[in-house]
Amino acid sequence: MIGADRLQIGILSFDYGIVDRLSIGTDPPAWAARAVLSLLIPNLHLKFSLYQRGPIAVALQAAGYLGALKDQGSASGTLTAFPLSLFGSFRVHQRVWLHGEGTFNWVRAWGTGNLNDSGIDGQVASQAAQLGLVAQLQLTRVVSLTATGRYQVYTGKLAFEGSGMLDPYTTASVNGSAEPRVSHPWQAVAGVALLWRHIHLTVGAGYGYYFIPGMDIPYPKQTFVPDASFSVLL
Repeated sequence: MIGADRLQIGILSFDYGIVDRLSIGTDPPAWAARAVLSLLIPNLHLKFSLYQRGPIAVALQAAGYLGALKDQGSASGTLTAFPLSLFGSFRVHQRVWLHGEGTFNWVRAWGTGNLNDSGIDGQVASQAAQLGLVAQLQLTRVVSLTATGRYQVYTGKLAFEGSGMLDPYTTASVNGSAEPRVSHPWQAVAGVALLWRHIHLTVGAGYGYYFIPGMDIPYPKQTFVPDASFSVLL
């Protein structure tokens, strides 16, 4: 937790500490996607400290994302994502920390449009459960080495139904389900964290499936995974 009446301004998150145990924030990258995509994603998250004593800290975070897509043709769509995350930090040694995460992500999308443009008049839904772990080795008061892993332990089927006009005389109706392209995406990243009093900087790189920060939706292809974060605490 960032503490009461404190503001954290970062490239991945803006957060304000309402009280010591509660903060509110938003993810700038989701808003910035509008610059390169026909997609606006308003979002908000709340984080609450459940327990903090000695070497153990536990917090709960609830977030919501609403994406409105307007295509160039007659098609349009909406995406909602509601990740619920439980975080736990454990100091196992004077210089070694383990930071764990369990997330359940409820995602739903629906849209309308001409089948020949980009979709059908229908909807799609998916759920996923993910586990994450960060091992932190503190070399000095400022410098730490990190090893991060993330694995999607459960992926729901995509269920869809809807209808659309193929042409002025033909209407098509669809009901069915589809398996996702990747059922259990994962990633492994090594990095360095520089944690000054008012500035936090982390950089790293790894391999696997890239998870979109905040929304935790994986890109369905194994690739190089970059990791970077910068924030200022006021």
